[in-house]
Amino acid sequence: MKKTNQEIMNHEYLMTNGLGGYSFGTLDQVNCRKYHGLYTVSYNPPIERTHLISKLQELITIDGKVYPLTFENVPSEKETETNLINFTHEGIIEQWFQIEEAHISVERTIAMKYGSNHLAVRYQIASEKPVKFEIVPLYNFRDHHDTITPDISEYSDAYNQNENVLEVSASGKSVFLKIDGLEKVSYHPNRIYSQESYYPIETQRGYPDIERHAIMGSFIVDLEPGQNKLDVLVNITNDFESADAVFLNRKERYQQLIREAGASSEPFKRLVQAADDFIVYRKTTGKMTIIAGYPWFTDWGRDTMIAIPGLTLETGRSAEALQMIEGFLEMSHMGIIPNNFPDEGQPPMYNTSDGTLWLFNAMYAYYQTTNDLAAVEKCYPQMMRIINHHIQGTINDIYMDHDGLLSSGNEETQLTWMDVKVNGWVVTPRHGKAVEINALWYNAIAIMHEFTQLLGVKSENIEIDFGNLMNKIKKSFNALFWNEKDQNLYDLIIDGNAIDIPRPNMIFAVSLPFAVLDEKHWKAVVGYVQEHFKMPYGLLTLRREDENFHKTYDGDLLSRDGAYHRGTAWGWLIGPYLEAHFKTYHDLQYVKASLDTLMTHLDEGIHGSISEIFEGGAPHAQRGCSAQAWSVAEAIRIWKMVYKK
Repeated sequence: MKKTNQEIMNHEYLMTNGLGGYSFGTLDQVNCRKYHGLYTVSYNPPIERTHLISKLQELITIDGKVYPLTFENVPSEKETETNLINFTHEGIIEQWFQIEEAHISVERTIAMKYGSNHLAVRYQIASEKPVKFEIVPLYNFRDHHDTITPDISEYSDAYNQNENVLEVSASGKSVFLKIDGLEKVSYHPNRIYSQESYYPIETQRGYPDIERHAIMGSFIVDLEPGQNKLDVLVNITNDFESADAVFLNRKERYQQLIREAGASSEPFKRLVQAADDFIVYRKTTGKMTIIAGYPWFTDWGRDTMIAIPGLTLETGRSAEALQMIEGFLEMSHMGIIPNNFPDEGQPPMYNTSDGTLWLFNAMYAYYQTTNDLAAVEKCYPQMMRIINHHIQGTINDIYMDHDGLLSSGNEETQLTWMDVKVNGWVVTPRHGKAVEINALWYNAIAIMHEFTQLLGVKSENIEIDFGNLMNKIKKSFNALFWNEKDQNLYDLIIDGNAIDIPRPNMIFAVSLPFAVLDEKHWKAVVGYVQEHFKMPYGLLTLRREDENFHKTYDGDLLSRDGAYHRGTAWGWLIGPYLEAHFKTYHDLQYVKASLDTLMTHLDEGIHGSISEIFEGGAPHAQRGCSAQAWSVAEAIRIWKMVYKK
């Protein structure tokens, strides 16, 4: 049968290994973007990710006729053949294919062992007649961000017939494949290029969209009628675990995750499994961290702190939450935690005004979940130093003004979560006093006030009267940010002047644990956000009436960055919105209905996960990263909020 390319592109799978490596593709096994690949590993977890095997082409010959199990896109065609009839992902990925004309069915199972680079692919083939089954690996040793046609002369292969092990090497790297489960396997060297792989998603994103892969040869096995099974084992070293061991590892991990999270409903089980994709080991710190999104992000401080409550605390992984908080505290510089760890391994960047403030929120959530006052006591001195740096002034022009509010940045910086800067253009200038930064600042001061009381720290031992500072911040905030005319909050104050460009950031003045906005204004703000920014899976970043509103998010980098925070909807914002709505209206049914709508997205993009962004215009197609940490985290957090009530 045939599916439209859009249908195929919008249904993906993802499996990760806790080290930054992943197996990623469409459910139909048709590669539609440069990041799609059977086997991508991280050589410096979780960065330096290298795409090694694009896919395994499977060819079935019966009665002299060749049937491909999976297909490739053709640039001139709008539809692509597919044999897929079913798919599941519960620890391991299982795909069922059927070639009706030949009366052949194939069950294909994929898994990466957690914490290692072992990958296993199992084929279970049912046929009424003898079958020749050919597996053709497509190699492309490249950075996972690139699109290239390799120089095949740089590739070499060596086959050990006795062990059915093939080594393919290029650019100082190797990948080993072993065919297991059958005695009679033959390897046929054949140094050629594959046909062109066309990536329509890269066409949408304005990137090179065609490449070829190196084919070094193929494995061929002859199968008798009936049920047959064979395994392909993959690693970057010449040692292998059996497919059974790899599958058992993933099944047991899935069951452990579900058990520790107390997950019973199917949507929540899927979210818990998705959460595990983002929590990875960072070699440079020796601690766990959070990948912001797949396939292209690394770990970001802001994203990590926002995601910690949902991904870890609400899934029974509080020890990892504390490890992350402590790890980022240790790497703080002048009171600012790292915002980003570049993929190429350079030093971290500290260009954030909110990531550090979100750490206070994460620490408060940790304490609320665990009652671990010892951890609070351990982190308290570092958190106090951070507050002092903000009060006295620190890097990136971040300082507390005379009114108690926090000012940050200048015309050339992008320090809030709306942080796009392209070709010197700061797309959403938000220097000065931003509404959510000061909501977070008040929240951080209130948290320190509570921690100070819990720890019994005497006032003479601290320089800051947190209670008085809270009152000062709240008074100034409500005086400056409240827009009486439109019954909403200004997004930004620059040099005492309110910038009247309404944005969804006002919701944080209600949603955070310690709300800075006077309660008498909550309904107005939540109602305004609901009317102007709410869409099924998140919040728009501009009102539709704004002249800069972008309905679509596509084209080259400049076009996409121009729309990124100017109309595009963000999935993670559904969390603070629903929390603020419940705090204000106490309407549990509304929150549940909104959450149910969000759960329908689990069958789009990467199945079982939630995307980074959605187009501002209907039908709000998913864009950006197909799986985003804070989107999944906020869905989990609100799910637990709803079903604890």
